[in-house]
Formats: sequence, structure tokens, C-alpha cells
Amino acid sequence: MRHTKRVLVVDDNEVILDILKQFLGRGYTVEVVGNASLALASVVQKTPDVILLDVRMPGVDGLSLLKSLRDMGVQTPVFVMTGYDSTQVAIEALERGATGYLPKPFDLIHLDRLIAHALGQPAA
Repeated sequence: MRHTKRVLVVDDNEVILDILKQFLGRGYTVEVVGNASLALASVVQKTPDVILLDVRMPGVDGLSLLKSLRDMGVQTPVFVMTGYDSTQVAIEALERGATGYLPKPFDLIHLDRLIAHALGQPAA
């Protein structure tokens, strides 16, 4: 049972948060937050095992949050998600320490495999 692993999903779109919480909740403990401030507070409280991070959010964007996390020494695998697919954003995300880049919409089964791989677990 993989429920001991924690996934933090950071996105300002409640529909995305609901879908990911429901899907990933079958295999992980999932926390969802709608902005970078809540994400930072969550990470400081208890570092998750994987972070799914949207790029475009009000206030602090996902790439800035990613940089802050890495500057704090957080080495958690981070998958950057965006509805605005661009090579430049992908390159910047990877340069800032992202584990992977997912243009929306993405396949949930593929996402599950990426998370399992990042955690060194077999995919469900």
C-alpha cells in the first residue's frame, strides 16, 4: 500500500485539484493547495514525497516557487504542470530543478507511473 507516501498538488484550478486528489488518492496521501504561500507552509510543516506544481498561478508563479524550494534545500521530486506548453518554460523548469514537465492535459496513468518512478516504486 502506497498511502504512506505524500503528494502535494499546487494549482489554482479547483477542478484540476479535485481530479488529481481523487485519482492519486487511491495510491497516495494527497494534499491540495491553491497557491505558492500555502505550498511553502505545507512543505515547511512536513515535506511531501512528490510535488506537482502548476506554472501559472496568481501571486508567486510555480517556477519562482520551485526556485525557492530548491534554494531552501528541498530535494523532493517536483513535476511542473502547465496548460501553456512551451519549450522555454520546460527548459526553465528543468534548469530550476524540476524532475519533469507535464503539459496539460496529461494522461493520469502516465502521471502515476512518473510519480512511482520518482519514488522508486513499481507503478500500480
